[in-house]
This record gives sequence, structure tokens and C-alpha cells, in this order.
Amino acid sequence: MTFTASPARSRTAASWLRTALLAALLGLLAYESPYPWGALWLAVPAAVALALLAGWRFGARGAIVPLVVLAVTFVAAGTGATWSWWIPVGSLTGLWMGLREEGEGPSLAQRAWMLLPALGLAAALPWLPTYGGLVAGAERQFAASDAQMVEISTEMHRPADQQKLLEATLAEQAKLRAHALPQLLPAALFVWIAVLVMAGRAIAARFARILGWPPVSRASLARWRLPDGALWVLIAGIALLVTQAPAWAATGWTLLLGAALGFGLQGIAVVESLLLSRGVPLSVIVITLLFMSTVALPAFALAAVVAGLGDAWLDFRKLEPASRVDDV
Repeated sequence: MTFTASPARSRTAASWLRTALLAALLGLLAYESPYPWGALWLAVPAAVALALLAGWRFGARGAIVPLVVLAVTFVAAGTGATWSWWIPVGSLTGLWMGLREEGEGPSLAQRAWMLLPALGLAAALPWLPTYGGLVAGAERQFAASDAQMVEISTEMHRPADQQKLLEATLAEQAKLRAHALPQLLPAALFVWIAVLVMAGRAIAARFARILGWPPVSRASLARWRLPDGALWVLIAGIALLVTQAPAWAATGWTLLLGAALGFGLQGIAVVESLLLSRGVPLSVIVITLLFMSTVALPAFALAAVVAGLGDAWLDFRKLEPASRVDDV
């Protein structure tokens, strides 16, 4: 006598497996990352998931969750711990997502706009008294990683010329990093938190299914279109950089790169939508885009941003002869 699993049970098992793998990955990254920043790998997704479910279930009353998270975080870590501020900010984004979850839910671009609190915090980081210590701590981590690479290379008994080349390369990278790190660190932190927010949303989707709620909404990348307000974020970043005031440089780069990332994704969405409307399979599109980003990343990124900015004015997808956009 043979037993076969039902399709529903198979999907449930696969969903549990993905959730377990995601939790294990976050835990591993938290373990490998320096304390206390490593705690964010787990704390931010948990705060996002809890606030999203509360906002979805209780509406505006779910705002109590970000307030409680804020109070608990500051009591546990203090107001001077810059790393801890990302937890209540992530919770606020989760609440925003939950409040918009009814009906069709927010589109991908609307979810990106909900990261505005995190972008605002990242842009404000360079003005905090603790920012210098944050940059110094990041530089120490990079220096320790460089020293470890040199030590490993020495233990492998590599030829002397290769050893000298490695040390010279790392020294040159350290010089470049000393200039770039203070300017780009807030933008890098913003991208990291954005990834953790998406992980929190995935966890919330799993718990919504456990509670018997409707599925958390999914959205198509091909329909990605940022709100018009994103243009003002981009313009603000450019304006701050044009002033050439050193104090504003890091904030300007953060706003510019954050907005450029959104418009780059919008450019990719335009290409995907155009190809889908002409019957190109999604798998072929994904493979092609991955190949282009691998072999020519700078040109690919610039072209995507330009296409996204052009779409903000021309709305290329309205010019398509057909609309056959599949959810991804």
C-alpha cells in the first residue's frame, strides 16, 4: 500500500522548509557578524513581522507594537546605541505594510516607498555624534579581515612575489576605503536593512498561513513604479552633492544611491514588462538579466537607472501593444 502526499500538504512542507532555511541563514549570519550589529539579522525581521501582522489585524491600533519595540529597545540598549535604532524603524515599516495589506496589498514599488523611514535614518547617521565611532569600528573590521587574508596566504606558503602583490593590493584598497567608507556606509546600511525588512515580510507570510489568514499579497516586479516623491529624494541627494560641502556629502550619497537603486529596479521592470508582453519566457528574461549584470555591471546599472528615470516621465509600459505580465 502506497501513500502519496497531497499537493496542499507538499506546498505546506515546502513553505515550512523555506522558512526554516531562512531562519537558519539569519541565525548563522547573526552568529558570524560582530556584536552587537549581528543581532539585527534576527531582531529586525522579527520586529517587521510582528508589526506587519498587528497592523493587518488591528489597523491603526497596531501602532502599539512599534511603540513597545521602541521602548524595549531603548531600555535594553540605551538611546546612544546607534545599532538599536534600526529595530523600531523596521517595526514602523512593518506596520506601514500591514496597514496596506487589505485588498490587493501594496505593490513592490509601494513597499520600497515604505522603506522611507530607514532611508531617513541612514541619511541622518552622518550627523550623529556617534558616527565617527561607527566608521572607525567598520574600518577595524575591514582591517582585521585584511590581516586574516595575509595570515592565511602566509600559512599557505605562497611565492614571495604573490605575497607582496596581495599585501600591496590590500594596502591600496585600504586607502580607497578610507575615503569612501565615511560617505557610503549609511547607504550600505540602508540596503542591508531593506533586505532584512523583506525577510521579515516573508516570515510574516508564514505566520499568517499558520493563523489561517488570507495569504500575504504578492506583487509583480514588472509593475514596479515608484511614487513621484522618489524623484524629490533623488534631486535632494544631487543637490547636497552639488554644494560640495563635506558635511553634507554622506547624506547626499545616501539619498542619491537609495533613490537610484529604486529607479534601477524600475528600469529592470520596464525591460521585463516589455519582453513579457512579447511572449519571452520569464526564465529567459531572468537568465539574460543575470548574465548582463555579471559581465557588465556598471553599464548595466547605469542603463537600468536611466530607463527607470525615463519611465517616470514617459511611462513606457503604456506604450506596450499588450500587457501579459505574470506575477513573480
